[in-house]
Amino acid sequence: MVVGSADIPQIVGLRDGLSEFGYISGKNLVLDVLAEETYEEYRPLVRSYKAKKPDVIVTIGGTATSVVKEIVPEIPTVFYFGSDPVQAGFIKSIAHPETNLTGLTLHTGPDFEGKRLETFHETVPTLHRVTVLYNARGENPAHEMNLAMVRKIGPKLGIKLSEKPIKESVDIDQAVRALSKQNTDGIYVISASIFRTRFKRIAAVGIQKKLAVMGAEASHVTEDGALLFYDSDRYRIGHRLAWYVDQILKGSKPHDLPVESPAYFEFIVNLKTAKQIGLAIPPNVLARADRVIR
Repeated sequence: MVVGSADIPQIVGLRDGLSEFGYISGKNLVLDVLAEETYEEYRPLVRSYKAKKPDVIVTIGGTATSVVKEIVPEIPTVFYFGSDPVQAGFIKSIAHPETNLTGLTLHTGPDFEGKRLETFHETVPTLHRVTVLYNARGENPAHEMNLAMVRKIGPKLGIKLSEKPIKESVDIDQAVRALSKQNTDGIYVISASIFRTRFKRIAAVGIQKKLAVMGAEASHVTEDGALLFYDSDRYRIGHRLAWYVDQILKGSKPHDLPVESPAYFEFIVNLKTAKQIGLAIPPNVLARADRVIR
């Protein structure tokens, strides 16, 4: 059982990884992907599986992990979570989880969110005012941790932050509607699934109003038109999650499997979008990009 959207890179990587381990849907694997539309759907979906007792649950994101830990703590769970699952209360330590959960982190540590902001500033040297969109619902402690790091690093870069707390999809439209070149230079989105279905709108507003937009997923740049993305490679994370699932299906316990940090990262720049908003990407930054959208 997987709690997350079916077509995101993490799930694609998980499917591919399981296939490489010899698990074939309909033959020796039943893989149910619970694709939620709203956070309110998590609890009834997870409760529906309590009686079914799946062998392993895979969770994508902190909210899904929190709900699974709350409702079915007895089922082995492999998570994909922010940067500090210890502080979030999911595990006792990185090396020895000591709970029924283990998995991978999104970032190498809480300071990585600051590195994302630094990369945004390097790509857009004229970035002095940044609008920060973040999930303010409160279920996922990683969002507050990441916001705290942005608050710490922003002033050091000479950036004035304007925070826009998002609790519902409608908040996104209201937040971006009021933006213009007169009150901000760019939009910075802290990764959260609440933005997944609305990011095309954020990117479109950025282009329309000639504002730089920092994507939180690779698809935000390659498909939606955001200016750049810098973060862990989500497909490779999903692929590695398959190893954890395989280990548990073979008898290992989550508390014996150390939590891992991501080993691969992506830096993607959309030159087409840069041209549309009138921005020249510094050559030294462009040379570092893993992918350039032209």
